Amino acid sequence: MVLYLDRPAVIPEINQSARALLAEYGASDAAVLNIIFGKARPEGKLPFELPSSMDAVRNQKADVPYDSENPLYSFGFGLSY
Repeated sequence: MVLYLDRPAVIPEINQSARALLAEYGASDAAVLNIIFGKARPEGKLPFELPSSMDAVRNQKADVPYDSENPLYSFGFGLSY
């Protein structure tokens, strides 16, 4: 699953169903396909956390970054191969 993320999203159902997730922030189709087919290496880190639920979002403090309870993916998460 390739997700375009221009802001944090609540995606637990997608995460549970997908065998793999690739987040992109406005990359070209060619760049994404180069990653998928192994012509380029993925690199980068999440610039925000992805909350585990809408309840976690509602319970966040407006003036405290990265404070959701049990985030699905934490700020700075990222893998490469």
